[in-house]
Amino acid sequence: RIVGGVTPRCAEAAESLYRTFVRGEFSITTARMAELAKLTENAYRDVNIAFANEVASVCELLDTDPWELIELANRHPRVDVLKPGPGVGGHCIAVDPWFLVHSAPSATPLIQAARQVNDRRPRSVLERILSACQGLECPKIACLGLAYKADVGDMRESPAVEIVEGLRDVVPGRLLVVEPHVSSLPDRLVRKGIELVDLDDALDAAAVVVLLTDHREFRAVGGRIGEKRWVDTRGMWRGR
Repeated sequence: RIVGGVTPRCAEAAESLYRTFVRGEFSITTARMAELAKLTENAYRDVNIAFANEVASVCELLDTDPWELIELANRHPRVDVLKPGPGVGGHCIAVDPWFLVHSAPSATPLIQAARQVNDRRPRSVLERILSACQGLECPKIACLGLAYKADVGDMRESPAVEIVEGLRDVVPGRLLVVEPHVSSLPDRLVRKGIELVDLDDALDAAAVVVLLTDHREFRAVGGRIGEKRWVDTRGMWRGR
């Protein structure tokens, strides 16, 4: 744990408090250094996710499996490419890099570029979904997952929400959402006529199935799609 204090005495007091309920090693530093450390951690992850998403974009243009490519590249002992996805969400990774950019805009071109790559990713996924809908006059689409990461119901800054809203703006057919970790949708989605349904109903009704969040409940869905059209943004249904 990193503990930063405005003064050394403040840092010691904070450490004493945290030690009452946190185990592990503590690193004591200044408040500024602690803040910068947290921002750096999240900006680092954002940059690495951007690289993975850019690799995925290249693979999509070359009709190549990005997950297989990354698995092969990661066999090198000094390579550790993360997994691509539909974008970056949550209240940390998608937000914290901007604090560094705001503090030093001229010194952060890489961080800014990574943010742009990840911000564009939902639009790229939306285009893939629309391509899968070609030839269907009024397609019924089932989007699996709204949370920004697996096995939680947190939708803050979620790219899945952005993608679903984008679909609603351009697709006239029925738009179904499966999110097993929430009991209701945000009002702005409900007002657009987006329906929260269970997994079986979604698979029965939809002509196009889109995996947006890799919840464990969706792992076996790949074998149930049959002849439906589908888009997997997480690599969960490879070899289905």
